Amino acid sequence: MKNSLFYVFFILFILVLARIVPHPPNFTPILAMSIMGPLIFKNRLLGMLIPVLALFLSDIILGFHIYQLVVYSSILIISLVAPMYVQYKKIIITAFGSCVWFFITTNFAVWLMWDYYPKSFQGLITCYILAIPFFTNTLISTFIFTGIILFSLKYLRALNLKTNLLLNTFLQKN
Repeated sequence: MKNSLFYVFFILFILVLARIVPHPPNFTPILAMSIMGPLIFKNRLLGMLIPVLALFLSDIILGFHIYQLVVYSSILIISLVAPMYVQYKKIIITAFGSCVWFFITTNFAVWLMWDYYPKSFQGLITCYILAIPFFTNTLISTFIFTGIILFSLKYLRALNLKTNLLLNTFLQKN
């Protein structure tokens, strides 16, 4: 799928759609794509850009918030540590670690930047405790979507090869 513009736009469309249609809180494929993007495109920069661009495009519709930079930065960092080849153990560890990282950083930002919780250690702990249901959704969705992407990867590569073969055959005849 390397250098395939179709897949870039297709995946962007799916990610944006997954964020703007009604869904359980934090149940999106964004973290999974942050983990799998560099592997799919064999290009870390493109793999980092797609989930952040999907966040930005969907945030144009959904609205921005004060800790947007923290969310985008967390996604970029996840893509930076994502594996570049299929090694299941590493992908599983990265998926779990990414969920924990995202939970810690984004909820710290919520505690710090909003007036929902007292600016004390107890307020921070309360923020984290009340965010556990969001963490559960993030964890479940990340593992589900990472699994779907891993399962689909070989079929997408086969489809890409067939598409390129058909396109080359068509171009040679014309």
